Amino acid sequence: MAKRRKSLADQVPTEIFWSIFNKLSFIDLIQAKAVCSSWNLAAEEFVSKMPWLMLPSKKEVEEGDGAFVNNNGYNGFFNLCKNRVYNLKTTPMEFRESCCIGSSNGWLVFLEHKAVPFLFNPFKQIKIHLPSVDYLLGLKKMERNEDGVYELDYLKKNQRFFFKVCGKQQVRECFIQKAILSGKPDCNENFGVVLLCNNREEIAYHQRGYNSWTVIDVSHPPYRDIICHKNHLYALSDNNSIEVWDLGGRDYVGRIVNKSDIVLPFPDKSHTKGNSLRGFGTSKFYLVESCDDLLLIVRFIGDYVDFDGTLLTEWDLLTESCTQPKICHYRTCFFHVYKLDFDELKWVEVESLNDRALFLGGNQSVSVSVQSFPNCETNSIYFTDDCWEKMEEDYNYGGHDMGIYNIKDESFKPIYEFSSDKIQPPPCWIIPSAMLESQLGQCVASLPGCN
Repeated sequence: MAKRRKSLADQVPTEIFWSIFNKLSFIDLIQAKAVCSSWNLAAEEFVSKMPWLMLPSKKEVEEGDGAFVNNNGYNGFFNLCKNRVYNLKTTPMEFRESCCIGSSNGWLVFLEHKAVPFLFNPFKQIKIHLPSVDYLLGLKKMERNEDGVYELDYLKKNQRFFFKVCGKQQVRECFIQKAILSGKPDCNENFGVVLLCNNREEIAYHQRGYNSWTVIDVSHPPYRDIICHKNHLYALSDNNSIEVWDLGGRDYVGRIVNKSDIVLPFPDKSHTKGNSLRGFGTSKFYLVESCDDLLLIVRFIGDYVDFDGTLLTEWDLLTESCTQPKICHYRTCFFHVYKLDFDELKWVEVESLNDRALFLGGNQSVSVSVQSFPNCETNSIYFTDDCWEKMEEDYNYGGHDMGIYNIKDESFKPIYEFSSDKIQPPPCWIIPSAMLESQLGQCVASLPGCN
C-alpha cells in the first residue's frame, strides 16, 4: 500500500505553528484546526491546556449605561497564560440572545428564550440541545423580547415567583443557580447534566438518551453548591450536611437511588467570623474536588466596601446633608479553605494549596495544578462574580467582583479590568476538559463511593 504523502502544512515545524497561532483570533484558531491533522493537533494543544475567562465586549460594557446589558453577549476569551484577549469577529446569536447558566468540563450551558437549554463547546464549535425546563421551573411561557428581557407566564401550581419579567441575571438568581456536567459529551460518554434550580431548593438531572429531566429526591434543601465526580453528585446543604447520590444507580422508573448523607459541624472559625461581621456582608460556599481531598471554600462578600477595603454599613454612607448613600460596590474580602476529614467527619482548615489553584464562580468549581500551564499563581483562588442576587440591584455595578486571592498573604490582584463596574454578562471561567484530564496521573481521588 502506498504511503500517504505529507501535505505542505504537515511539513511546517511545530514552533512555526505556535508563533502563528499566537497571533490568531479565537475563531481563526478554531478554523485552523480544520486544515489538516498536524494543525488540528497543534491548535488543540494550544487551546486545551489553559483556563480561559469568557468576557463580554469591552466596548459594549464601557460605552453602555447599564440600560441595555440584557442584550450584551460574550465576545472574547482572555488567555491567562499569554495575558491576551482573543476576540470573536462576530458574536454568535446564542451568546447574545441566551443566558449562560453554567460552565463545566470545557462546555458552556446556555438557556434559550423558550426555556430550552443547550450545551456549547467553543473549542470544537459543537452544540447539543437539551430538553426544555419550562415545566421544571413552573413556567408556561418564557419569551425574550427585543429589549433582552424575559417575559414569563407561570403554571398555576407555581407558588415560588410572581414577577412577570426578569433579566438574565435574575434567571440565575431565581430559576437556575448552577449547571454542571457529569462526563464529557465530546467523548461520547454517558454524560448527564445537573441543575441547581428554583432558589436552590431543587436539583434536577438529565441523562443522555432521555427526553426529560428527573427531579432528584433531596433531604436538606436549600443547597449552597453542587459538584460531580466519578459519576457521583455531591450537594452542600444550608444545614452543612453533604448529600451524595450515585448517578449510575436508578430504579425501574429512572429515579436516582443510593443516596447517602454526611452530617458534620460548620467550621468554628468561619462561624465566629461570620457572626462578628453580621450586617456587613454575606457568604458564599463552594465544594471543590482537589486530588484526594474534598474542599469547602467560604467566600465572604462585603455589602459595602470602601476604596481602601474597609467594610461599611449603609448607615456609614449617610450624612446629615445627604440621605442617599453613595455607591460603594460589594466586594469579596477574604476566603477560608477547609478539607473534609472523612474519618473524624469534620472540616480541617487548609493553610496552603501547595502547587494548586482554584477557579470559582458561575462555573463548576475546579482545582488545577500550576504545573499544567505557565503564569498561573500557586496557592491562589481565581474568582469571578456569581452574586446573582446583587447584580440587578443597581445600574452602576454588577459582575465586577473578580480577582486573584493569595491564600498565604491574603492579598488580592485584578484578573482583567474594565473601566465600568457594570459588567454583564459577568465573566465566566471555562476550563477545557483536556486540562483536567492531564492531571489525573498526578492524584488519585478517594471520595466516598468513588472507588
